[in-house]
Amino acid sequence: MSKLYKMLAIALFGVASLTSNSFADSSAFGGPYIGVQASIAGVELEGNYTDGKQNLNPRNDGQVGMVGYFGSLVAGFNLPLGDRGMLGIGGAYTPTGDANFMAKEVAGGKKVEMSLSDLIEVFIEPAVMISDDSAVFIKAGYSEAAIHASGDDVQDQTNDLQGFTASAGLKTVTSMGIFIKAEMGLTTYDRFRIEHITDEEGSKTATAAADAEIAFGALTIGKQF
Repeated sequence: MSKLYKMLAIALFGVASLTSNSFADSSAFGGPYIGVQASIAGVELEGNYTDGKQNLNPRNDGQVGMVGYFGSLVAGFNLPLGDRGMLGIGGAYTPTGDANFMAKEVAGGKKVEMSLSDLIEVFIEPAVMISDDSAVFIKAGYSEAAIHASGDDVQDQTNDLQGFTASAGLKTVTSMGIFIKAEMGLTTYDRFRIEHITDEEGSKTATAAADAEIAFGALTIGKQF
């Protein structure tokens, strides 16, 4: 979580330092919007593996990383707050993406493949104008996802994930209401368990527990109404 706090601190400092140079009317971003988002993300699991007997290498700490690509649909509403500020609320749904990766490190060296899907996010997004058509923002939100485990050494299963997302970035709007938004952020999910992993005797009695973290960069293009 320390990386998350550092990112938020840097973003808040940047917003504060830029407010004195703001000139525009924030109503340029006011009202509802829709958009499509393309992102690249790195997924990391960190956890431990427990053998079925509870006494054969019961805790093997491990990490696994994956870089994938995602496509999302976003929608929201921006409320102007004075000449330079605004507060946005919105949501994002990610139906597509390439997020399959092996989890041998977490699963005690077993053949376990993980896939991440159905990412949903709701968020708030305060922003400050820095020019006639651009604003810097920070974003905080609640996130959900599904992570599926499959493979030769595990029984197929799906876990629901809940977590917190924070990001910061820059957005620009044209006179036609077309906007472009670029951001970088981090999502941290609560710990989940992988059950029914093949143990040393060939029975599916071993388990693993892991925390999931996603670092991402995203580009959104949409229409302001």
